[in-house]
Amino acid sequence: MTNVTKKFARLKLAARLVICLLPAMTGCEPQPLEANRQAGAELAGGPMPLREARQLVSRSMKNWPACTTDKDIEIHDAFTDTMIRLLAHRDPARRAEAAAALGEFRKPQAIDALLLGAREDNRTVRVASIKALGWIGDKRCALAVANRLDDPAVDVRIAAADTLGRLKNPVTVNALITACKDPAPRVRASAAGALGWIRDKRATKALIAATDDKTPRVRAAAVGALGLLKDPAALAALIVAGTDSSPLVRAAAVGALGQLTDPLAKDALRRLAKDSDPAVRRAAKSALTRVKR
Repeated sequence: MTNVTKKFARLKLAARLVICLLPAMTGCEPQPLEANRQAGAELAGGPMPLREARQLVSRSMKNWPACTTDKDIEIHDAFTDTMIRLLAHRDPARRAEAAAALGEFRKPQAIDALLLGAREDNRTVRVASIKALGWIGDKRCALAVANRLDDPAVDVRIAAADTLGRLKNPVTVNALITACKDPAPRVRASAAGALGWIRDKRATKALIAATDDKTPRVRAAAVGALGLLKDPAALAALIVAGTDSSPLVRAAAVGALGQLTDPLAKDALRRLAKDSDPAVRRAAKSALTRVKR
């Protein structure tokens, strides 16, 4: 098949997919559901990458007004059913793309299938499934996602920590505190960041300890998380972070100190307003201006 033929095949399939899905956005007479399923089936084994189809549908959703008639819902459910079936496709790339599509379109009907995907053998599919669960945002998935913090693959553990930050379920605080000691710095940084988004002061002690991490990225994440917690017990650690050798950490300290009302926090910001790094100086001066208001 020539490149021109392949391109034509992709465009033809894209057109079929849009014909099936755009009526839901425009209020026109919808195509039969079977046509939508057929387009999805061709995506499973046809020449058009699912990533292209997902981007195409995403653009169409942004460019057309949404409708909520029963027929519209039926068409979207048919697309969802097709993506769920693709989670069982023999090609892991297809499974990963299907998981990403279900997450992008926030389909709660897919949660059970995505939970299975989060435990499957293929690492890429696990990552995509975990991220999709985060975008769907059902807090009931949190414990299942927390179990992936012990996954042998670093990127899966990162995805799990990031997703727990989106789910913001306090039941996962202890698991994330443990993940702050993960061998991989990126996992530690993601775990610290997630604890900040959950905003549970049980994490304060672990985050203060993480401000002494050997990796600047982890220290910065821990400092930023402490800022989100707004716990006065972290003041001393944040003041010390303002003297860190890394400008990344000092900048994070500026943001965190700006969340506290203690006079000592203001004193630290005044010192940081004279920092050797111009970005840190600007951030500190801006923080002081906000504090004075």
